[in-house]
Amino acid sequence: MNRLAGGVAALVAGALAVGTAAAATATQERAQLRGFHCHHALQPPHRSVKVTAVMRPLAGTEHMEVKFDLLMSPSGPSGSGVVHSGDLGLWITPRNPTLGQLPGDVWNVKKSVSALAAPAKYRFKVSFKWTAAHGHVLGTAVRYSPTCRQRELRPDLLVSSITVTPIANDPTRDLYTAVIANDGNSAAGPFNILFAPADGMGTVTRTVVRLGAHSSITEQFRGPDCATAGSPTITADSANQVDDLNRGNNSLTATCPAAPGG
Repeated sequence: MNRLAGGVAALVAGALAVGTAAAATATQERAQLRGFHCHHALQPPHRSVKVTAVMRPLAGTEHMEVKFDLLMSPSGPSGSGVVHSGDLGLWITPRNPTLGQLPGDVWNVKKSVSALAAPAKYRFKVSFKWTAAHGHVLGTAVRYSPTCRQRELRPDLLVSSITVTPIANDPTRDLYTAVIANDGNSAAGPFNILFAPADGMGTVTRTVVRLGAHSSITEQFRGPDCATAGSPTITADSANQVDDLNRGNNSLTATCPAAPGG
């Protein structure tokens, strides 16, 4: 008798295990993500990420719901978070409230989010929920999309250094050698470089046709003696012609060399 009971229990346990595995497989097939696309662009409003959630009913389904969350992992020290925009984070239902009540029903939900900040990484977390009559939850599932890595593509012009050297046989003037760099991920140009002496007199403007990403050029200006007339300032993109990532480093004031014996 004990052997018989044990055998029946084993059969029941096996059947339950098979049923659980079948239910898990059914849920897997009824919740899918397709059509993932990560669009890169120079301007933030044109950066986007999109995905399509595909949902099919479980047996006994009365209603289907889906929720999109967009996870963000910035490259900076601020850590990770969730993007808040539109209906992100909210459960949404089909326009046809009866969709999901027939075994062959399919619900395709397209989701796109634009104006993405950069640099950052984005990933969709999509939650699926099936309910029966009276709101009874039949099943849930969560799927994650691939990662969309958005790079900051704008140029970043800067004056990285200014070297002051005396001009032979002309004690009233100095030679100012400036290194103009582009630390951004795209080329910049055309743009102006402005050399402005401290007294506001004798300013000089040069035009740079193009400066490639992660490259630099050297420009030289002849100006008044630094120690006597004061330190001049050199500015890259003085007319704001470039969509520059960081304008805080576009200008630099020369450091006058110490006088001999000083």
